[in-house]
Amino acid sequence: MTRSHAAQATALALSLLGAPASAQVMVYDAKSYASLIKQASTALDQLHALKAQVEQAKALYEGFNTPSGLGGIARQLDTPAVRALVPDADLYLSAAKGDLQALGQIGQQAQAIREASRIQTTKPSDPVGQDLEQAGNRAARDLALGRQVATVGAQRLQGLQALTVALETAPNIRAVVDIQTRLAAEQAMITNDQMRLQGLAMAQDAEARLQNQRDQERARAASDARLAAFREGFP
Repeated sequence: MTRSHAAQATALALSLLGAPASAQVMVYDAKSYASLIKQASTALDQLHALKAQVEQAKALYEGFNTPSGLGGIARQLDTPAVRALVPDADLYLSAAKGDLQALGQIGQQAQAIREASRIQTTKPSDPVGQDLEQAGNRAARDLALGRQVATVGAQRLQGLQALTVALETAPNIRAVVDIQTRLAAEQAMITNDQMRLQGLAMAQDAEARLQNQRDQERARAASDARLAAFREGFP
């Protein structure tokens, strides 16, 4: 081997030995490192937000499927007196003819009022006396209904207040929905009762006008009878 060949071999060996050493040198980039940290932090925040959404969805699902316990609230609204406040119109009108018991609880109250206010008992054969009897029955019936409406109104108010308190302290969404639905149903029933009571008020007014008409017809008939008798006395 010549001297020049030896020099070339030595140079080649040194270059091969130095190459790995230079490849192992790492350059630190602060901007890239900060960007990587920011991306990791953003991903972590998104993961936490997703977890919170999942927990909210789970709580909402459990809330809809948890019994609200509404059956134990405002039981005073489920009594027969509240649910059947307004009597049937036909029974109500026939009560004036003496069938007060057909009105149930209201009829019992009306019968007690009538007996307490009665001064005399008229004969069935006395038309005027029977009109007075029916007028007394109507007055007792209407008074009993008025008292019942006032009593039920106070009872219904207590029930609605109980539902309002329950709504304010509802433990889950299912309870809120159930209570709101119950309140809407109660409002609809109140509106229906008001309409039926207005119908009975119209019937009461008609009864009074019919009675007035009978009184006028009776007075006219009596006057005609007296006039006819007078004329027969002076042919």
